[in-house]
Amino acid sequence: MGRDAEQNVNVGPLLAGSNRQIDDVDRALLGALIDDGRISLTDLAEQVNVSRSTVHARMQRLRDDGVISGFTATVDPAVLGFGVAALVFLDVEQHDWRALRDELAALPGVEYLAMCAGRFDMMMLVRAESIAALRDVLLERIQRMPDVTSTETVLILDEIRRSPAAP
Repeated sequence: MGRDAEQNVNVGPLLAGSNRQIDDVDRALLGALIDDGRISLTDLAEQVNVSRSTVHARMQRLRDDGVISGFTATVDPAVLGFGVAALVFLDVEQHDWRALRDELAALPGVEYLAMCAGRFDMMMLVRAESIAALRDVLLERIQRMPDVTSTETVLILDEIRRSPAAP
């Protein structure tokens, strides 16, 4: 296959709201970007074995289609002084969960918040400078919210952070 061959060898499902599919070239671009979001278009083209103009066009389509929603830096929370982490599982009143979700997400140290099906209604990853700071967020902020009916906190002792896999 040549450098610019764009045969759709292995295509996935249609993108939501689009008639376009993710193919092998898109997957290779996404995988390379997940590994190094700062890679140049030239290096990306060389790695994926397509032309720079193909990379540019594909990247623009992936952004326009909402597949790529942004680029971020991955930082080490411990180096920034947030060496304590905990998963907090919550049971909540269901009547106004969207407002509660927004209030919880705005709390200091909340890195991740998700609605859940199962034993708990929500789960969140909270990072803090110390156990005392985590205690204050848990006891003085979260558990004082009227729509939070109960919490269960699991202290994280060690973690491995992985980048998401390309589709």
